[in-house]
Amino acid sequence: MATKQQNVWQSYLGWLLLINIIIAGIGFAIIRTLNEPAGIIALLLALAVTTLNAIAAFAFAKGGIHAEMNTFMVKVMGGMGLRMLVMLIVVFLVIFLTELPIFVFIISLFISYISKSVLEIIFILKIKDNPELIHNG
Repeated sequence: MATKQQNVWQSYLGWLLLINIIIAGIGFAIIRTLNEPAGIIALLLALAVTTLNAIAAFAFAKGGIHAEMNTFMVKVMGGMGLRMLVMLIVVFLVIFLTELPIFVFIISLFISYISKSVLEIIFILKIKDNPELIHNG
């Protein structure tokens, strides 16, 4: 029997998967019309990076949402800074070290990041109002 904590993670991961499928489907159709085969790799890389970012964001927020304000700020803001630094490094690596279509990568990254940020906010508000969803013991 799954716990409430497992259910919230499963639900969050399920929605992330659905967002990835929708963005990938639309992206593949657009890339096909552009006749840009390398765009598929750029799209998949953007989806992977933003998915890992969204999982990390949820984990940091979940860990600090009911802590004291100082602890919450360290976990959420520190986690946000670390995640942004990692994403910045990935973007620079893709731009300067690969021959992937930059436009496809950046647009895919932007759309995916915004979509997953909205999902993250929805789930954080959900667990904020239901502390039993994140009980760690």
